Amino acid sequence: MKKGKRYKTLYLPALIIVLTVVVLLVVIAVSTYQNIDRERSRTDEFLLREGMSLLRAIEAGVRVDFPASHPDVSRVQKLIAEIGEEPEIARILLFDEEGNLLAGGPAQGEEQKIQEAASLPLLFWEKGWISRYMQLPSGEKTYEIIKPFRPFLSKDPLAVVRETGKRTPSGENPLQQWAKDKIISLNLRVGAFEKARKEDIHHAFLMGGILVVLGTGAIYFILIVQNYYLVDRTLAEMKTYTENVVESMADGLLSVDRDRMIVTLNRRAAEFLGAGEEDLKRKEIPGALGKEVEDLLEGRSSTIRDREVELLQPSGERVPLSLSATPLRDEAGREMGAVLLLKDLREIRDLQKRVRRSERLASLGRLAAGVAHEIRNPLSSIRGFAQFFLNRFKGQEEEQGYALIMIKEVDRLNRVITELLDFAKPKEPHRELHSLEPIIEHALKVLEPDMLRKKAAVVKDYEPNLPPVLADRDQISQVFLNLLLNSLESIEERGEIRVSLKKWGDHPSLEVTIADTGKGIAPADVGKIFEPFFSTKPKGTGLGLAIVHQIVESHGGDIEVESREGQGTTFRITLPVH
Repeated sequence: MKKGKRYKTLYLPALIIVLTVVVLLVVIAVSTYQNIDRERSRTDEFLLREGMSLLRAIEAGVRVDFPASHPDVSRVQKLIAEIGEEPEIARILLFDEEGNLLAGGPAQGEEQKIQEAASLPLLFWEKGWISRYMQLPSGEKTYEIIKPFRPFLSKDPLAVVRETGKRTPSGENPLQQWAKDKIISLNLRVGAFEKARKEDIHHAFLMGGILVVLGTGAIYFILIVQNYYLVDRTLAEMKTYTENVVESMADGLLSVDRDRMIVTLNRRAAEFLGAGEEDLKRKEIPGALGKEVEDLLEGRSSTIRDREVELLQPSGERVPLSLSATPLRDEAGREMGAVLLLKDLREIRDLQKRVRRSERLASLGRLAAGVAHEIRNPLSSIRGFAQFFLNRFKGQEEEQGYALIMIKEVDRLNRVITELLDFAKPKEPHRELHSLEPIIEHALKVLEPDMLRKKAAVVKDYEPNLPPVLADRDQISQVFLNLLLNSLESIEERGEIRVSLKKWGDHPSLEVTIADTGKGIAPADVGKIFEPFFSTKPKGTGLGLAIVHQIVESHGGDIEVESREGQGTTFRITLPVH
């Protein structure tokens, strides 16, 4: 039993080596056969492509020399002879369907008439040409390509062959008539390819012998290398995948070491910090994140979750962020640093602001609607009595003046109430496709008398071929009228109003800009101008811009304002294109 075990122990590795070598030899044999077959196919493709290029060059030369006349056979012979001087060309023949040789010339020992020419047109029907290996009378092995000679067409060969034999149209030129029954053949030398093929076979046998000798060692080495590359590739793929995940995060992620230096960070974190990733690496936290974040990291041993902070960027902008920090430790539990996650809260703050504004406006709208209805009824009675007194005191100027003042003030209150009701219960926009340019021009036309009275200059800048927007024409016209009227009231005599219309951003939107050179808005008032009942005008109701904001939002757009006191104000409206 022990002897048998030793026998197996001794000869098992030898058996494995023998089986491995046999398998390798079979693999080499199959691989060599496949390589030879593949190389032969590639050689055939190369020779066919090279031969077709030469034949098309001959056809192109004939077409250029004789575009509309019968070719001169001697000149065709000269062209074929010049091309035939290439070392890889064995011969070129041009003959008709009866086999009569027209140009090129036979190889040594070959007759002047091509015996098999009559059967060639039938063979063309499959592919449009014939390609084969053949031996010339001189004994040289060549690759032959035979095809119809068509110097006047740019169609595929198969279409040319299938058109052959049809009645010639009356519009054919002499070159077409002459070349209709002509056939051209090209023989390319393949000696170099045959030599290379034999060398490949010899090399394959040599490699087989080497593999027999080194088979076991090669297999062992390949297994080691394969395992190494497999592990390396897996690690590289995992690293690439992890980096892509981190870079694609919508939140900022960065890590710091024990010295509070930034080690790694993603693109989003760099955006929050207002600098490039390479510029921020190895930078201390106090300089990159600010004192507020540094104070939070003083107790890094405990996890920090969703702590709201404000990050001061180099541009001076304060960005609200949610900070989460987790300590980073090694296998022994020693602290290596920390991982910080930064979430942008600007969008959430903006949504919260919008919700609060919507709730406040909704409550205000309900209150205003109730008050407006209660006021409008007695106002009608007051106006009626004022009109009565106006008629009653005819001839009494002082009393009639009081009555007129009452009527005008009641009408003004009615207008305020109407605006209040429009703001409290806005109409649902009736949207249709409209071009914004005619709407702007209509608003400018309405205000033209007032602009002439102030001698205001209007500068227009409309981008051409802008798409229409889906909008309520009356409501958008009201927006432009309110903004233009505000600009007109803001400017002094001979002031300037600039109106521009252009595409905006990567998303399909249009931007309308209305700017003036007026007195501007105080910085403290800029954030309040869209609030209802806020006005800097002595007789303003404070509802005009609130209604403008409401209409733009109902159209899915946005409105922004920039103003410098004493220099002017700019309103920018963006409306989506549908």
